[in-house]
Amino acid sequence: MKRILLITGLLMSLLTACQQQFLELTDPTKIPTEDLFASASNVSAAVTGVYSQLQPVYNNSYFVFGEMASDNAYEPVSANARYFFSIFGVEENNPNLQTMWTDSYRCISRANTVLAKAGSVSMDTTLRNRYLAEMKFIRALNYFNLVRIWGAVPLVTEDLGADYPKAYAYGRTPVAEVYVQITKDLQEAAAGLPVTYPAADLGRASRSAAKALLGKVYLTQGKYAQAAAVLGELIPGTPTAGNLANVHALLTTSYEDVFSTANEMNREIIFAVRYLSGGIGLGSGFASNFLPTYSGTDIIRSGLSGGPVVRQDLATAFSEGDRRKALSVGYYSKGNSAATSDYYTRKYIGNGAPFARNDGDNDWIVLRYADVLLMYAEALNQSGASTEALPYLNAVRNRAGLAAVSTASAAELRLALEKERRLELSYEGHRWFDLVRTGRLLPVMNAFYEKYAKISSTPQVPNNGLYVNSGGSLVQVQPHQVLFPLPLAELQYSPLLTQNDGY
Repeated sequence: MKRILLITGLLMSLLTACQQQFLELTDPTKIPTEDLFASASNVSAAVTGVYSQLQPVYNNSYFVFGEMASDNAYEPVSANARYFFSIFGVEENNPNLQTMWTDSYRCISRANTVLAKAGSVSMDTTLRNRYLAEMKFIRALNYFNLVRIWGAVPLVTEDLGADYPKAYAYGRTPVAEVYVQITKDLQEAAAGLPVTYPAADLGRASRSAAKALLGKVYLTQGKYAQAAAVLGELIPGTPTAGNLANVHALLTTSYEDVFSTANEMNREIIFAVRYLSGGIGLGSGFASNFLPTYSGTDIIRSGLSGGPVVRQDLATAFSEGDRRKALSVGYYSKGNSAATSDYYTRKYIGNGAPFARNDGDNDWIVLRYADVLLMYAEALNQSGASTEALPYLNAVRNRAGLAAVSTASAAELRLALEKERRLELSYEGHRWFDLVRTGRLLPVMNAFYEKYAKISSTPQVPNNGLYVNSGGSLVQVQPHQVLFPLPLAELQYSPLLTQNDGY
């Protein structure tokens, strides 16, 4: 699948776009989609183009929401727009909002085009149905991101073609209706996707990916019985275990192997966005972007980029003997100064770093088996089956070299799962979404800001003292900030769009 992405640049020059901002406007210099969808090979290229559009979604913005609006990461440069995610000061003109919105809807638009056009192409029926299922998975994934970030969003499931003014007829669809479409897409995707792929196609959406994402969708909506049922299909020994239960596995080797560029698409990974180094514009920027800004070439050879770095609170959250810490957190100090000392993640710089900035081979893991185990445990616990949930939490802890948790209290287990997800999945884009889903964003983040505002920065505790807003008062997350503001440009383009409360 990585080599297939080499045609991305060509495809992107061919595929007609359909809307501006959340819908790309038709470009008269591009081949119209009715001419593009003339053969099976064209459909295949178009499908690859949809996958390629996931690259900017996860390379550019997703981590800003998932990590930087949490107690895991922060932006040390106050002039950077990402800094305002670190202090919950995001306003509607923040460019990261627009980037995430545009990249996501562009991906949806491409998926809609394939879904509308592929049916009329003369090609193998089985292959076409698989492609359609892949498109439904990708469309659902994007809408799941959008609805969690903004709540009610425009729900577009048709190919608008050259009728781009029609885009402005879409207002905000209620959250419940968006989730109905997400669920429908994932159920239909699961029915049409294969269990496994040959090596050349690793990275495409599988039946396990659709089931795992559907389980997360149910969990996010508080539908715990449904979440447990569908997630259990991926886990041996559960009441709903089936032919998917032995496809993926929690690795018994090192945690580091999950993220190794020499071990990509290993059995723990259920779905990942693929990137390819080599100076062809398909590389990822995680290795260079998640470093202390002032580290230069001291950590990786490709040189300075810098951006979100690990908060000290995450660095000290790992227990003694936790095998995940060495990969999850590094420490860098230049001149033994608090101003040039920081914690950072090492998850994306194993096996050597890229030779050039933004040209890493690291994939972005969207779903993996440890996440499924922890979600399954959460679904059981929320359903009143705390004792039954423990083995799945402990399977993750055992791989990390930690003792098993023995508590059967639902309240204690909720906190244990919250912490375990934070440590297991740090810098993978889950933390903010987890805190919002469980209703814990305000108490966790507000206690965090209160604690660290009182601690002076030192080289050993480098990133404190940054948790006040520009007015000098203590940051405290407000109830409306469980959602982000819609991008200003979208409100200006479409009169039917309204801003979220509180912004």
